Amino acid sequence: MKQTHITSALLILLFAFLATSCKKDDPEPTLGDQVAGDYTMTKIGLSGLFLELPYNDPTDGTQTSGKIKVTKITDDSASATLTLSEKDKTGKVTNQTSSLGTATLQKATTGEIEIYVGTNKAGTYKEGEVTILGYSQDLGNVTFVGKKN
Repeated sequence: MKQTHITSALLILLFAFLATSCKKDDPEPTLGDQVAGDYTMTKIGLSGLFLELPYNDPTDGTQTSGKIKVTKITDDSASATLTLSEKDKTGKVTNQTSSLGTATLQKATTGEIEIYVGTNKAGTYKEGEVTILGYSQDLGNVTFVGKKN
């Protein structure tokens, strides 16, 4: 009878040890690490109307595409560079690169990462897709959407 109690006690201790020694989840990468990377632009929006990229212009044969490069600055900040490329029908490529500056990153309750310049929301990141909001005096509101490579 004493042997049964000892065996039962050892089994309980073994199960308790196994339950507490399970591997813990790895910590989530920093916001800067999550957002950093190279993106291929999939859409460009002007005042709410979106154009799928790459876009082939039927009138002159040019193809428009783009890239976004996001670089981690700190755990909660990043900078971005946007490159729009135009290839004419002869194959000549013209690139226009713009620095988008440094932004602060915050985790939203929805799980997405919000991008801020000062107190203005300048974009979002969720599941490998970045959306950058901007304004052009010539074009009005401009939105760039990119998928992480």
